[in-house]
Amino acid sequence: MAGKTDVAETKNTQVAGVSYDYGEHAHEGFEGTTIADLSIPFIKIMQSNSPEVEDELIEGVKPGDLVNSVSKEIIKQPVIVQPVFKESAVVEWVPRNKGGGIAGRHELDGEMFLDAIKKNNGSRIPPKDADGKRIPFKSPDGNDLVETYYVYCLILDADGNEVEGFCVLSFASTNIKVYKDWLTSMYSLKGAPPMYANRNKISTAKQKNNDGTFFTFAVGPLAENYRASLINPGTAEGKALLEEGREFGKMIDNGLARADHDSMKGDGAEGTGPESKKSKVDEEEMPF
Repeated sequence: MAGKTDVAETKNTQVAGVSYDYGEHAHEGFEGTTIADLSIPFIKIMQSNSPEVEDELIEGVKPGDLVNSVSKEIIKQPVIVQPVFKESAVVEWVPRNKGGGIAGRHELDGEMFLDAIKKNNGSRIPPKDADGKRIPFKSPDGNDLVETYYVYCLILDADGNEVEGFCVLSFASTNIKVYKDWLTSMYSLKGAPPMYANRNKISTAKQKNNDGTFFTFAVGPLAENYRASLINPGTAEGKALLEEGREFGKMIDNGLARADHDSMKGDGAEGTGPESKKSKVDEEEMPF
């Protein structure tokens, strides 16, 4: 990126769509805009009971689609991403019968979550009730505590050579295993490349159990394998991509760029929050 907080050279802040060349007039009127002024959208997976699908809030949307949480656009799959930063949190959700909403976020090693795990005999997997449904861990106020992981990414073009925007992916419940497998695949590469040296394809995968069908993230390398997908630091193009990834990651780490959590309120799409119209599938499949 052009500077620590300058986003003037970012080609397109949308996750998907047609891009035009406006030459000398590019971003005219947006002078002084920084990454702190913008919302980093989530990429959401549509389920059969997602409000966007069930209530037909987005024309043509269907289960398994990916949607930009800010623009509400359906995103063409696969999405090519350059992951740059990860973080984790315990998201505290107010139960729907008490009004719903996000009450706060806590550290995974915080006293509140560790106490909940201790009460569950040391297991991070929430217990089941008599009907076999998972019972979320509870805060002292009776709110639900959901373990959640986030990966911030730059969106790349189809060839993985140019930045077109940015997003954040949220992993909770059934998606935590996907997150851990992705992280392991990147971390174990020979030579210890930085996270932002990777390029990946993001799409959705259909899953089934006795209660029905649902979708999770599917993450894979851009090329034939993870090593072949790495950005080459020996080329001018590769150096530019690595610098953009490094700078974007620093902005997030320093609090200058944050995910638009407000765009997720009301549907619990960050994880298994009680605001979502969850199916029994979501509540039972929690492979931590």
